[in-house]
Amino acid sequence: MTTTVRLPAELEVRLSRVAQGTGRPKSYYLRSLLEENIERLEWELSLGQKVAEIRPGRRHTYSLEEIERELDLAD
Repeated sequence: MTTTVRLPAELEVRLSRVAQGTGRPKSYYLRSLLEENIERLEWELSLGQKVAEIRPGRRHTYSLEEIERELDLAD
């Protein structure tokens, strides 16, 4: 799949410098950065979706006191 990315000029210069210095294409580094960070981005997205369900009460939550009681951790 081909994707076009518009980069600010300074970032393009930095990416080009790294690519030229290593002999690897810029796409190698863009793909590598995505692979390293996509899991975190997906996790952040899922958190946002959960918050959107919690706020109107569509998802049940537990208080710390309830968890401590359930796990017999209460003082």
